[in-house]
Amino acid sequence: MIGVTSIYLGPGAELRLAFDEIAAEAGFGGHRLALRYKATPVGLPPGSVAFISGALRLQSTMSWVGVLHAAQQLPISGTAAYPRSVLLTTTISDAQLAGIETARQGSDLELLVDLNVTLANAPPLDYPAGDAQDWVRVPGPIWAVHAERLGALVSVPLLVPLPLGDPDSLRARAGRRLQSAMRAQTDGRAEDAVRDARLALDLYDQLDPTSTYDPQGAPRQRDLDQRFAALRTTLFSLASGAHHDDTVTANFRYTRQDATAIIACVAALLQRR
Repeated sequence: MIGVTSIYLGPGAELRLAFDEIAAEAGFGGHRLALRYKATPVGLPPGSVAFISGALRLQSTMSWVGVLHAAQQLPISGTAAYPRSVLLTTTISDAQLAGIETARQGSDLELLVDLNVTLANAPPLDYPAGDAQDWVRVPGPIWAVHAERLGALVSVPLLVPLPLGDPDSLRARAGRRLQSAMRAQTDGRAEDAVRDARLALDLYDQLDPTSTYDPQGAPRQRDLDQRFAALRTTLFSLASGAHHDDTVTANFRYTRQDATAIIACVAALLQRR
């Protein structure tokens, strides 16, 4: 059964909103997220207009998502058929989408919706404004279709903790190096991005010394920690070309895609620990 949220605007006057569906539209770095509600006025004077807005948060973490704006306002009619459709939209970034996917962990998408309604041109009512909170659950398979359309399922969300209480800690310093690498990548400076990622990897070594393994030994005989150690060694070699200028690495030319791969690998190792 679909839940109905009632927003009281005066004695015997309310607007009933029932969540209908969620929709998403992809953009360049920012995406349109839309919640469709079915609206039914009860006891509202004909000729008045309901101005609907709201705010959106993740239910599991109470993390802020965005402000909801109505695509159009709802005129109240004495002869129109109800319920009528109301579309509330907001914009989410790629980073927010990655955060949503990290928090969701493949389960249903649960949202808290703060709904606000103000009624205009309603002289019989005294200060006709009200608010209420709605809880929306979008089944995982349905949201996955939208997330795939937005590109979330072809990206890997990586959230590396950056301690604020101890700015001199190894993890904080490594996080700042990664931030510097990402800024360099955004500026089109792939070499600098790789260099800063390599420096973050150096700090990772101090944070979590790698297991020893025999590089000449059979790779299939290594345990999990040894295989991660081999990955770290390979990553260090891959990123060292930006830090050195010897006869072998002098002709290394890192692309933006190269820098992205190296930054992602270093971030993944830091996230693992």
